[in-house]
Amino acid sequence: MSYGYGGGGGGGGRRGRRGGRGYRDSSRERWDRGGGGGGGGRGHSRNSDFGSRDEQERGGGQRDRPPPHLKGREIGLWYARYGAVRRKQADRRSVCTQDILYLFAHVCMCDYKKNRNMNNFVPIDRAYRPFPPFLSFSYLKDEPPDQWDEEEQQEEKEKVRAKEKDLEYLFHKVVRDSDLDDYLKRDLQGKKLDLKYQEMLEVVELINCNRVVVVSGETGCGKTTQVTQFILDDHIERGMGSLCRVVCTQPRRISAISVAERVAAERAETVGDGNSSGYQIRLQCRLPRRQGSVLYCTTGIILQWLRSDPLLSSVSHLVLDEIHERNLQSDVLLVIVKDLLKLRQDLKIILMSATLNAEKFSKYFDNCPIIHIPGLAFPVEEFLLEDVVEMIRYRPQRQDHRPSRKRGFMQGRHSRPEKEEKEAEYRESWPCYARTLQGSCCLLVVVAPCWFGVPVNCWCCLVSLVWQEGAILVFLPGWDNISSLNDLLMAQQMFRSVQSHLLLSPQVFKRPPPGVRKIVIATNIAETSITIDDVVYVIDGGKIKETHFDTNNNISTMAAEWVSLANAKQRKGRAGRVCPGKCYHLYNSLRASLLDAYQLPEIMRTPLEELCLQIKILKLGPIAGFLRKALDPPTEKAVSLAIKHLIDLNALDRSENLTALGVHLARLPVEPHIGKLILFGALLGCLDPVLTIAASLSFKDPFFIPLGKEKMADMRRKTLSRNSKSDHLTIVNAFQGWEEAKRRGARYEREYCWDNFLSANTLQMLHNMKGQFAEHLMGAGFVSSKDPKDPMSNVNSENEKLIKAVIVAGLYPKVAMIRPSHSKKRPGVKVYTQADGKVCIHPKSVNAEETEFNYTWLIYHLKMRTSSIFLYDCTEVSPFSLLFFGGDITIQKDEDQETIAVDQWIVFRSPARIAHLVKSLKKELDSLLEGKICNPAPVDWHNRQSKDCAVITAIIDLITTQEKPTSSTNSASYGRPWASAPRGQHIYFNDDDDDDDDDN
Repeated sequence: MSYGYGGGGGGGGRRGRRGGRGYRDSSRERWDRGGGGGGGGRGHSRNSDFGSRDEQERGGGQRDRPPPHLKGREIGLWYARYGAVRRKQADRRSVCTQDILYLFAHVCMCDYKKNRNMNNFVPIDRAYRPFPPFLSFSYLKDEPPDQWDEEEQQEEKEKVRAKEKDLEYLFHKVVRDSDLDDYLKRDLQGKKLDLKYQEMLEVVELINCNRVVVVSGETGCGKTTQVTQFILDDHIERGMGSLCRVVCTQPRRISAISVAERVAAERAETVGDGNSSGYQIRLQCRLPRRQGSVLYCTTGIILQWLRSDPLLSSVSHLVLDEIHERNLQSDVLLVIVKDLLKLRQDLKIILMSATLNAEKFSKYFDNCPIIHIPGLAFPVEEFLLEDVVEMIRYRPQRQDHRPSRKRGFMQGRHSRPEKEEKEAEYRESWPCYARTLQGSCCLLVVVAPCWFGVPVNCWCCLVSLVWQEGAILVFLPGWDNISSLNDLLMAQQMFRSVQSHLLLSPQVFKRPPPGVRKIVIATNIAETSITIDDVVYVIDGGKIKETHFDTNNNISTMAAEWVSLANAKQRKGRAGRVCPGKCYHLYNSLRASLLDAYQLPEIMRTPLEELCLQIKILKLGPIAGFLRKALDPPTEKAVSLAIKHLIDLNALDRSENLTALGVHLARLPVEPHIGKLILFGALLGCLDPVLTIAASLSFKDPFFIPLGKEKMADMRRKTLSRNSKSDHLTIVNAFQGWEEAKRRGARYEREYCWDNFLSANTLQMLHNMKGQFAEHLMGAGFVSSKDPKDPMSNVNSENEKLIKAVIVAGLYPKVAMIRPSHSKKRPGVKVYTQADGKVCIHPKSVNAEETEFNYTWLIYHLKMRTSSIFLYDCTEVSPFSLLFFGGDITIQKDEDQETIAVDQWIVFRSPARIAHLVKSLKKELDSLLEGKICNPAPVDWHNRQSKDCAVITAIIDLITTQEKPTSSTNSASYGRPWASAPRGQHIYFNDDDDDDDDDN
């Protein structure tokens, strides 16, 4: 085990094998190298002047004092972090002794290998681990701003590791080692005799003899990493390696990357760089060599390829992995591949699935052969709720007598009609089941909890029960539940020496230091594709959050449902990867007997508009006809509703052909409404802020919520809104602040993100997506530069009211009305939609607690039913925005008053002369925009005499300068110009709704 050396400044300070936390700016690099001056300081002393350089740049001076800009509670947090860093320094001083031990272990490795059987070797991820296990530290998000940017840390660590590997190879003395030669020979012979090796040869032989093969296997059987390699190696051995191009799809980005890295490590290569394995995901790739290679990619990449090459001509083997998850894109790809087999006789399809439903995929592909690969997992002992309660001797302190409608997610709210039959069967079987528990201490707990949920403090008892060696993986449905459990654990004295990690941050893959227990709290994303190799115990909460689309009410619903048997089996498999494990399911045996075999496929529970556009752009035939060929077709009502929405959006004509707008929307990698938002931002000269909004809506907003700091995060978000009363503009402001901080340097970027609870990784992803959108627009002819900040595309980017109007153009008809609230308990405003009546603004919105609005209308991105109907990502908009960029305009008299209405229900008072002027301008604008969509070209903003520029400028002037804001919370506002018309035949909300909250 060689050590790398690197010079720092003038002295060649040693950077040991531990490397160090690197930074792009010189100040941090100097800090990491122990000051970087002329001294040659040792690597472990690099943090000795904690904060000194930062403070000198800001005017601070003493290294043990907090920066002067901190106030109040922030100073206390700084001292806490300062103490933590000092303790880490003390730990590092003992590293030299440990390094000597590590080197001694390395010297003995050859003898160790000779005397040990292959089956007893350290797992590959331990054997080739670049850092000694006892130097593994885990960092939580709650750290100083120069430490929490995980992506930057990882990049810098990878650079250091790569540099050290080069040096290690260079300085290694090469001599003939007969013992090693003998060992390698025995290793190769042993592999050929290994049952696992023989099984993989059988898989390859079956693939060579059949066009389609289903490979099923338990968790940990190696199907994802090994099958692709054996296909490639078989072709190489037969002298046909250059003809082999294996493409393997993965359902998630992180899966594609991690699997590719694992395969590359097994083949003693780096990922990509012209080697045999690589990956490609959206906006990121490390490609392998062009021939004789394996590429891991997300399913969406294949669908994108099909636009350019419908036959996938250069692909020899297409491997569809994790198809049992039944996500939307995988199901669509199955239909396409089945048709593709009729056109390509040489294409090989390998379907890889969990064992539970392999037969279904085989039948879909005309009873193709199935081969099962047994898992290598250790045995896992399972316990149900009855067993758990007996083990921990748990006694409920009091019964929960709250009404069922007010109980939380673990109390099993059942709102889906298709679940009612199962719940009725559960209630019917309950008396017989309860009799089997008579005399048992678990009866009091199991009676209510299995119906309504598990008491929260029961979780702590269970975690404390599994206090033996090994990490604990806890499955919960969502963030709110994760936050609650983390708070509960941290409040207990016995959990002070626990590292609690959330979801799948990079720290979860590291082994904790001695004396520290690791608990990973995750959603169902940890069920497949990702392995946390030291997990021994799994606690299965028994719930999973699912989104369903209600076609009857045209609304998405999200609720915590009971897991399927497939989910439960995958969760159990996480516990047996390194040694025998235990899995605790927090539901009783009666519930277990009624679990569905699988989750409902996504294609049957999601809106289909974006999918319908993809079907048309790929020229796959009539939409309904194509979807009927799916493994589990969606309902005809869902398909008809999606087609209707696209016709209303003017993306399809009545014959289901793509319009000019539809073609552009289908080519943009976003859902249709966001695509329309992007096009209008380009046409109206406010491209950069609109692309920021579009990227955020199609990916996620950049804010994160640290545990225990929810209120502080909400306050920062509110501050960034700058009283815009817009979630969309809040993100624009946050993004622009990040860009400015990034221009000033990496330290300022980290501090800005830390202070405002922003994820630098997400912001960078949004930046990359904006570039991708701009390239699409330039390719289509809407803009003249692929730079989102091109001045010609941003002449109106400072006009906040115009940006709000563009949001209306993209998201209409997702409109809600604001009315004053007369509730004594909840003063403020009430919000209504035409279809649903009273709804709620989601609590994370900057408008959630707003009491004063300038106008009476909101535009929103998403409406979802959970405990109530919530509006996500909303913006206050003006009457002119709705009139010019909304639906059809009608002019009429309503109760002897002249009014102008949008789509017959958004009604405003207006003199007839102004109403007709607005209608004429609207007609001119629609004609102009239609022409631009059919014949894309940038607007010439310098030519004020052109009709295009004249019409758009006139409308922008009206939106910006002629409008008088009115307060929606003042009842007198309805008499002011452009106020909403009094409620008459068009708006039917009931005044009684105002007092609903007082009655509860």
